[in-house]
Amino acid sequence: MDKFIRIGKEQVPVSEEIYKEYYRMKRRERYMEQDIKVGRIAVDPDAETIDYIPSKEDSINRLMDQGVDFKDEQMIEDILCDKATLIILQEAMAELNQKVQELIQSLYYKDLTLREVAKEENISHVAVVKPHKKVLDKLKKYFL
Repeated sequence: MDKFIRIGKEQVPVSEEIYKEYYRMKRRERYMEQDIKVGRIAVDPDAETIDYIPSKEDSINRLMDQGVDFKDEQMIEDILCDKATLIILQEAMAELNQKVQELIQSLYYKDLTLREVAKEENISHVAVVKPHKKVLDKLKKYFL
């Protein structure tokens, strides 16, 4: 065996397979401890704004700093998945035109029915159903 892994102060001879797996595991550990917490900063020199864009994965420490409460029965993994899903949904919504965004907000944030939205817009029920189905199909593609 020509590969060695340092365990404490001792060098232990190991096979090629174990050597590769050990360093793959070490890289994963480093990723979980450091890289997962890194977002990015977007600077817009024209508008003179600086925005922090969090990574799609988030750390428990950062969520706790933001005030997320982990005392209930909800699993941490579920909270992180919900947060990642929300970020994907926000990105998808930003790509929709204003009229479709208003339709989604009316249906899902204001809890209006399709008929109520049609009545507000003074259009037929079918004229709301078709774009609604079309936008849902478009949004589903972001989650596949």
